[in-house]
Amino acid sequence: MRILLIEDDEALADMLFQCLTSQHYAVDMASDGQMGWEYAQGTPYDLILIDVGLPKLDGITLCKRLRSQGCSTPILLMTATDATSDRIQGLDAGADDYLIKPLNLDELQARVRALLRRGNIPTTPILQVGELQLDPSSCKVTFARKPLSLTPKEYNLLELFMRNPSRVFSRGNIVEHLWTYDDPPQEETVKAHIKGLRQKLKIAGAENWIENVYGIGYRLNPNIDSASRGLREQRTPGAEDSGRENINTAAASTEQKFNQAMDKMWQKYEGLMRQRLEVLQQAATAVKTKNLSQELRQEATKAAHKLAGVLGMFELETGTKIAADMERILSGNDNLTSTQKRQVRSQIETLSNLLNQKQLEVAQRNDNKIGEAEPLSIHSQAEPGNELNKEVNTVSVLVVDDDPAFLGALRPILEPWGIRMTGLDEPLRFWEVLPQVSPDLLILDVEMPQVSGVELCQNVRKDANWQELPILFLTAHRELETIQQVFAVGADDYVVKPVVGTELLTRITNRLERNRLLKNLATKEPITGLSNQRKSSQNLENLIEQAGKNNGSFCLAILVVNRLRQINIQCGHAVGDRILQQWGNLLKKTFPAEVTAYWGNGEFVLGMPGMSKLEAGDRISDLLTALRTQVFTAPDETRFQVDFGVALAEYPTDGITLQSLYQIASSTLL
Repeated sequence: MRILLIEDDEALADMLFQCLTSQHYAVDMASDGQMGWEYAQGTPYDLILIDVGLPKLDGITLCKRLRSQGCSTPILLMTATDATSDRIQGLDAGADDYLIKPLNLDELQARVRALLRRGNIPTTPILQVGELQLDPSSCKVTFARKPLSLTPKEYNLLELFMRNPSRVFSRGNIVEHLWTYDDPPQEETVKAHIKGLRQKLKIAGAENWIENVYGIGYRLNPNIDSASRGLREQRTPGAEDSGRENINTAAASTEQKFNQAMDKMWQKYEGLMRQRLEVLQQAATAVKTKNLSQELRQEATKAAHKLAGVLGMFELETGTKIAADMERILSGNDNLTSTQKRQVRSQIETLSNLLNQKQLEVAQRNDNKIGEAEPLSIHSQAEPGNELNKEVNTVSVLVVDDDPAFLGALRPILEPWGIRMTGLDEPLRFWEVLPQVSPDLLILDVEMPQVSGVELCQNVRKDANWQELPILFLTAHRELETIQQVFAVGADDYVVKPVVGTELLTRITNRLERNRLLKNLATKEPITGLSNQRKSSQNLENLIEQAGKNNGSFCLAILVVNRLRQINIQCGHAVGDRILQQWGNLLKKTFPAEVTAYWGNGEFVLGMPGMSKLEAGDRISDLLTALRTQVFTAPDETRFQVDFGVALAEYPTDGITLQSLYQIASSTLL
C-alpha cells in the first residue's frame, strides 16, 4: 500500500514515516500543501495523510481541491486543535477521518488500516486465502498456522495479491503500489522480490501459489484451494502451539526493532527539540525583564506548538501537555500576569528536565544493548530450481536437434508448464518451419549434420524479420572455446547437455522476460512511459489505414510543452522531466484505449479513431483543463505553470497520411 504524507514539521514527519514504514507501507513525503498537490496529481495513492496547518496551501484547501478534481483516495486530516468547528470544516472539505495532535501511534495505525480497508472490497481484518493468513494490524503472516518471516517488500507483495486475489498485476502496477519516488526500483527488482516470496512460500508448503501470467504479470494462482485442503489434512498435532510461540517471538523482534528505530529518531532530533526549548527560554527571560517583543512571542508560540505536537510520540505525554499549555498562554495578545510568568518559568524548567531524562534513558538503553537487532531490509534471493508457473498465454518454442529421442524426452519437461514445443530433427527444413511456428524462443543444438546450430544462428541474426528472436544453445561441450563461439554468433544463453529440466525452464523464463523487457524499452519513451515515435507511428498508420478501408474518420492531436528547453536551462532537467512525466500520466489515465505517444522536444501525440475534429476537441477538453491547473516548483521554491499549445488534424479532410496530418496540425501551432 502506498501512502502520501504531507507534514511540514520535519521531526513529526520523520516520526510518522518511521511509524508507517514499520507497518510495511510505502510512504512519499511532502513538506507543504503545494508539493503535496503535485505529488497527488502524478501518482495513484491508497491513502493521503494531510496536516491542516501547512504552508503555501493549507490542508483544508488542499483537501477541497483534491475532491473537486475527482480524487477518491481516502484522506486522513491531522490537526493540532480539538475545536469541533475545525473538525466539521475538515470533514465538509471531503476528509474521511481526522486525528488530533499529539498523535497516538497505535490509533494512527488503526485508523490507517480502517481507511485502507474502506478503499478496497470489504474484507475481514485478517486476510486469508486457504491456509495462508496475513494480519495487517500486526504485520504477521502464517501458513498452516506457522509464521513466515518476510522482508518488507515481500510482505507488501503478498498483501497486494491477497487483497486482490483475482487481479493480474504487471511489474508497472507493482512498482506504482509498492515503491516511492525516493526508492525507485532497479530493472530486475520486482522479479527478485517475487522470487524471494515464492521461495519462502514454497519452503512453508505453499508451492506455486504465485502465478506468472506470461506477457501480463503476476497473480495468486487460482488453483490453490485444493492444495490448501490437502495440506490441512496433513497438519500434525502441536503445530498450533509451536506456531503461536514463533509468532510471539517474531512480534517481540518487530517491537524491538521499532523501539530501536525510535531511539535513533530521538537522537537525530534531540537537538531540534532543544532549539525549540531554547526559544521558550529566551521568551521566559524576556518576560522576566519585561522585554518580550511581539516577534519573540510569536516565535515562542510556534516553538511550543511544535513541541506539543511531537513530544507525546516519544512517550513524553507530560511534555506535550506542558507545551500545549505554554502555547495557550503565549498565543494571546494581552500582557502576562504574574501567575502566568511564574508558570512559564516553571514549565520551561520541567520541560528541560524531561528532555534530559529522555536523553539519559535512550543513552542507557543503547549502552546496555548486548547486540543490535538486524534492521528490516530488502534481500534479493537466488532460487535453486525453477519457479515458473503455468501460464495463461502459451509460450511457443522451436527446438532444433537432429536427435528425435532427445526431442521426445524434452517435450514432457516443457509442456506441463504451458510451453508449446515444436521439435525439428531435420535442420535443413528450418527456414520452412520457422515462419509456420513463429516461436517466442529458439533452441538450437550446436552440432548437427548438414547444417550446425552455429550457422543457423548466424543466418537468423542477419534476417531482419527474426534477428531479435531469443536463442538458446544446447551443447555437450563445456570448453570455453565452444561457449565463446556460440555467444560470438549471437546466442542469448546456453545449456549444457544432459539437460536438467529445472535449469532449462529457468533459463527459458529468464530469457523471455528479459526479451519482453527489452522490447518494452525499445517501444516506450522512458520518462513519460508513452509509446515512442517509432512504435506509435506504426500504430497510428494502422488506424489511418483502417479508417480508409471503413470510410471512417480519425483525428490526430498534438500537444506541445512550450519553452521546454528554457525550463530545462533555468530550472534543471529534473523539473522538465517531472513535467513530462505528469503529462504522460495524465494522457494514459484520460485516454487508456487510444494511441498516446511522446515524440521528443516536449511534443505529445494522440490518435483518436472514429472521431471528427469537433468530437476530438470535446474529448480532450478535460485533459486541457487538468494541464492548465498544474503547478510546478522550481529549485528556488518559486511556483510556475506551463504554457502549451494544442492542434488537431482530421482524416481525410486535412490529410490522408500520418505525415500530412502531422504537417497540417504542426502548422497551426506556429
